[in-house]
Amino acid sequence: MSEAELVVDGHELTNCIATGNVSQVWEATNTATGQSVAMKLLLPEALTDADHKRMFKHEVSVIKQLEHPNIIRYIDSTLNKKQHYYTMELFRSSNLKSLIRADLHSVHLRLRKLMECCAQAFGYMHEKGWIHKDIKPDNILMTKGSEVRVIDFSLASKGSSSMGHMMTRKKNIVIQGTRTYIAPELIRREKLTPAADIYSLGILFYETLTGRPPFMAGNPNELLMMHVRDQPDLPSSYHPNIHPEADALVMKMLSKKVKDRHESMQQVFSEVRSVKLFRQEPEEFKKAKMAKTAEEQATTVDQRLDSRADHQRTSSGAPAPPKPAPAKPKPATPAAEKPAAATPPSRAPQAAPPVPAAQHQPMMPQQPMQYPPMQQPYMPQYPGAQYPMQPGMMPPGQYPQMPAGQFPPGMPGQYPQMPPQPGGQYPGQPISPPQQAPAQQPPSSAPQKPAAPPPSPKEDHDKPDGIDWINIS
Repeated sequence: MSEAELVVDGHELTNCIATGNVSQVWEATNTATGQSVAMKLLLPEALTDADHKRMFKHEVSVIKQLEHPNIIRYIDSTLNKKQHYYTMELFRSSNLKSLIRADLHSVHLRLRKLMECCAQAFGYMHEKGWIHKDIKPDNILMTKGSEVRVIDFSLASKGSSSMGHMMTRKKNIVIQGTRTYIAPELIRREKLTPAADIYSLGILFYETLTGRPPFMAGNPNELLMMHVRDQPDLPSSYHPNIHPEADALVMKMLSKKVKDRHESMQQVFSEVRSVKLFRQEPEEFKKAKMAKTAEEQATTVDQRLDSRADHQRTSSGAPAPPKPAPAKPKPATPAAEKPAAATPPSRAPQAAPPVPAAQHQPMMPQQPMQYPPMQQPYMPQYPGAQYPMQPGMMPPGQYPQMPAGQFPPGMPGQYPQMPPQPGGQYPGQPISPPQQAPAQQPPSSAPQKPAAPPPSPKEDHDKPDGIDWINIS
């Protein structure tokens, strides 16, 4: 707003308290008297809408008729073509919704006083013939001294008479209210009675006890159906300190049928004054909870062995935990001696059958002292494959200036324990006995030639098609 717009009929707007879709609430100062007031004014864009102006005039007419210690006090109003506003007492406090979110414990300390004031304020409205229809924590103000004020009467209505409700078609009845707090009979478009406010106040009590409303859903239509269909959980299921008498009070206010609720707000007020709200005083419950939490944290700090735990222990002044003593080994318990069984005559050990080299994949043994002369190994990355012959190349296993099948002195041939390579024997190469797997015999003695393996039908599955496996040296 500009500086000119910050002055409305001799009231200087100093601080915006709240902003809605069509209106704002400002802290204002009367330039003539210096009195601080709260001003609710209609936004300029809403002045062009006839429905918004009608609802604003309706709210002013309702608040003019209400004078109660727990209802915000009306001061003055101006309704013309240029501006719509009314002034009321400046009640410096937060709404109940923000208090529940910020510090639920502080609300519990003043909860009985809050419930009594709300029941008295809405009971007074019902005596005047008005039903609030929008009871929720956002429309309740409470100070630290437990002073309470009810605000926002834009949806307030007179109760429906039986004849008037019968003459009105249900499809023409508009559902008004906040989905989280609306009564089920209003959703079903039934007759409006003070019991609708009792249901909404029961949800408000439920939220102040537990910190959450009884019904929550992401889908707005599903939330409405939960009011009509579902039974809420007990408040004590969300907060262990809530007394069963408080459960009974709230659950009666949240009855689906009007006849099962309290008959009036005065009956609610009388029950609130005598009911036990908590098993343990909120302050004692908080201290016990904090002590338990501190004990658990201390135990956790003592058990954890990291830098964070050391820092917390040092900052809190807690002594370092003693190091655990090493566990002593338990003495061996002599086993009970059993009578020796008769030993059967020993039999001569049978020699293990030799394992065929082609069916066994040996491990790499220790390097022998001397390598037997073997042929030039094939390409290691392609086991069993021969060097491709190109024009001008020497035959496999032969070097220039050397006889066929011979290698330079001292150059080893094939590494021991390598799988036999296919391809047959080259001319001029001596035949050496096959290698024994898995152990290598000492070079001083000649290797033992294993017995020929018995023919097995599985051999064909272990070798490539069309290749004969032969041990060559």
